[in-house]
Amino acid sequence: MSSVTVVQSNFNGGELTPLMGARKDQVRYINGCSSLENMVVLSHGPAARRPGFQFLGKCRGNATNVRLIPFTFNADQNYVLEFGHKYIRFWKDGGQVMNDVGAPVEITSPWTSEMLPSLSICQSADVLFVASSYCKPHKLCRLGHGVWDIEIMKFGSRMKAPNSVKATASVSGPRKYSYVVAVVDPLTREESEVSQRVTASAPEELSDASNITVEWDSLEEDAMYAIYKCWDESGTYGYAGQAKKRIWTDKGVIPDCSEGSAIVRNVFERDDEYPAVVQFYQQRLCLAASNKQPQTVWMSRSGSYSNFNISDPLRDDDSISATIAADKVNRIEWMVPCKQLLLGTAGSEWSLSGGDQHAVSPASVSFERQSSIGTAPVPPLLIGDSILFLQRGGRVIREFQYSLQKDGYVGTELSILSEHLLRESPVVSWAYQQEPYSIVWCVLADGTLAAFTYEREHDVVGWHRHSTDGRIESICTITGADGDELWCVVSRTVEGEKQQYVERLAPFQFGGKAGQFFVDSGISYSGEPKQVFSGLEHLEGRTVQVLADGYVMPPLVVENGAITLPQPASTVCAGLMYTSELVPTEKEIMLQSGSSIGKTRRINRITIQVHETPSLKVRVGEASPFFVDVNEEEWRNASGLSWTNETVVEVNSGYESPSDVVFKQDAPLPLTILSYTMQMEVGSR
Repeated sequence: MSSVTVVQSNFNGGELTPLMGARKDQVRYINGCSSLENMVVLSHGPAARRPGFQFLGKCRGNATNVRLIPFTFNADQNYVLEFGHKYIRFWKDGGQVMNDVGAPVEITSPWTSEMLPSLSICQSADVLFVASSYCKPHKLCRLGHGVWDIEIMKFGSRMKAPNSVKATASVSGPRKYSYVVAVVDPLTREESEVSQRVTASAPEELSDASNITVEWDSLEEDAMYAIYKCWDESGTYGYAGQAKKRIWTDKGVIPDCSEGSAIVRNVFERDDEYPAVVQFYQQRLCLAASNKQPQTVWMSRSGSYSNFNISDPLRDDDSISATIAADKVNRIEWMVPCKQLLLGTAGSEWSLSGGDQHAVSPASVSFERQSSIGTAPVPPLLIGDSILFLQRGGRVIREFQYSLQKDGYVGTELSILSEHLLRESPVVSWAYQQEPYSIVWCVLADGTLAAFTYEREHDVVGWHRHSTDGRIESICTITGADGDELWCVVSRTVEGEKQQYVERLAPFQFGGKAGQFFVDSGISYSGEPKQVFSGLEHLEGRTVQVLADGYVMPPLVVENGAITLPQPASTVCAGLMYTSELVPTEKEIMLQSGSSIGKTRRINRITIQVHETPSLKVRVGEASPFFVDVNEEEWRNASGLSWTNETVVEVNSGYESPSDVVFKQDAPLPLTILSYTMQMEVGSR
C-alpha cells in the first residue's frame, strides 16, 4: 500500500472524449476533465461556472423558427435583429427598439420561417445585404434608430442614363455618325447605362466649320458625361470625349475603341438564378451559388455593389463572373475575404485571387484548390488570422490557416479530442465571443450548447458543454459594455405551452457578490428593500431559484407573475435552476511497483483551491454522499475584492477503482475551481 498525492493545477484540456480514457500520457488528458457541464475553461487554467441567461423579452411567434442576426455599425451602435416568419424586429441595449407609441419596431420581410437557416448575410455600414436561393437579393437599411427599410436590390448603375439626346450636323453630308452618352460619377468614375443612339449625317471629314453637336438632358446633378462615337459600319462605339455641360461638339475626333461603353447585364432575374451566398472582397460585392450555376461567383464593379455591368472591351474595374472548374459540381456554401477570397463547397475548399499579387479583374481571376475536406452550409468564423469552419455533416470543426510549407491553407481538426460532444448532434449555428475569454459557442441540433475556449497563441482549445431547461435555437454576439454579449433564442415550456424567449448570457464577473447572476431565464432587481417581486410572467407556474442580498432562498413558485420572499431584500435575482458539474480525468500514478492502473484507491482528503466561491458540493465514488463545504458568510461579507480560499474536504471513502471525483454547484452561486489536490492510498492490487 502506498500513500500518494495527486494534483491538477489547471483544466485547459476541457471535456475529453471517452476514447481518450487510456491516453494518460497526453498533456490534454492530464489537464482535462471527464465531464465539464455548464462550466467554462478560462485561458489562465481555472474552470468557472457559466453565468445564467437573463430574460429580455418574448419573440413574436412561438411556432416558427427565429434567427438572431448581429448588426454592428461601430463599437457603440450594436443591434440584434430578430428574423422570424416574414417579419424582423430590433433589439438594442438589452431591450426591444420601440416606436413613438411604445410598440416594438417591426418591418415585413420576404423570408419565411423555413428560409431563415439558409440566409447568407454581410454588412456594409448601415446596410445588410441578404442572399437566399429562394428569392432575389435584398438590402436591409437602417435609416435611424427606429427607422428601418427593406428593399429588393436593383442591379445596374446608380447613375441614370441621359435622355432627350439629339445630334445636329452643321453641314449635311453622305456619312452617318452615331453617338451614345453616359453619365459619369466624378468621384467614383461609375458610368450609367448609355443613352439611346442618335445619328447625324455629315461630310466625310469633320472640322470646325463642319461639325456635329450632341445635346442631352440629365436627372443627375454635378455629373460628368462620357460621349461614345461610332463612325464606320462596324457598330463598335469608342470613347470620343467627356463634357461637364450637357453639350459636346465633334470636330473630327477619332474614337478610342479600346475604351468602350458599359454593357448592361441582367443578372439574377429568374428563380433558378438567385444567388445563395453573399460577401465582400476587394471593394466588390460577391454573390455566388445559384441553383442554375452552383459553382459560379459574380463580382460587382469595383466600388459599386449593385453594378454588374461590363464594358466592350473589358476594363479592370468591370464586373466579374467566374466558375470553379472542378471534377464534381458541389455548391459553394460560404465565402470569406482574406488576402484571397476563400470559398467552401461540400467537397473542397478553394481560393479566388488575381494571381501574382494582383487585384482581381475580368482578365485576372483564378481559383486554386486548398484542400479536399468539404464544408457544412454554416458560415465560418474569422478569428484573428484563423478561419474556423464546419466539416461536411457539421460534426467536425476545423481550423483553416495559411501554411508556409504548403504555400496554401491547411485545415486542422479542433474537435478530435472532444468528438463525443458533436457525434450524435451536429452543429447548426455558432458564434464567437471574443471578450472576455475567447469562447466559440455552438448550437447543436438537440438544442444544447457545446463550446470551446480558443486561445491559439497559448495553445488552449478546451471544450465544455452547456444545457438549460429548454432548447437553444439561435445565437449571435455583439459588443457590449462588459465585453461581447451572447444573445440566444431559447424555447421553454411554460404552463404546458412552448414559448420562445430572447435571452442574454450575463456578464462574467469577479470581485464580490455584486452583479452575480446564476439562474436561467432570470430577472434581477436592485433598489429599495421589497418582499414581493413581479416581472416573472414568462415563468408562470414554474419553480424558481432566488438569491436575495447574497442569501439563497428556498425554491419559490411563480404565481400571477410574482414571488414573495420570506423577508424584504434590496438585491435579488430569480430564475430557473441549472447545475454545473466538473469531473476530472482519472490520473495515473507511477509507484515504485509500477503504474497505479487497475489498482484500488482510497481517498482520504481533497484540498480544493477556489476563487470567490461561497459553496460547492464534492462527491467521491458512486456510492458516497455529497459533502458540502460552505463559505457563504465569508463570501457575503467580502469587501468586493478578489479573494481565494483553500477548501479541505475530509473523505472517508472505501477502496474503489476508479475513484471518480465530482465537483458540483446547483445553488444560484458562483463556482471557480483553480486546482485540486487529492491525498490517497493505492492498494497493492
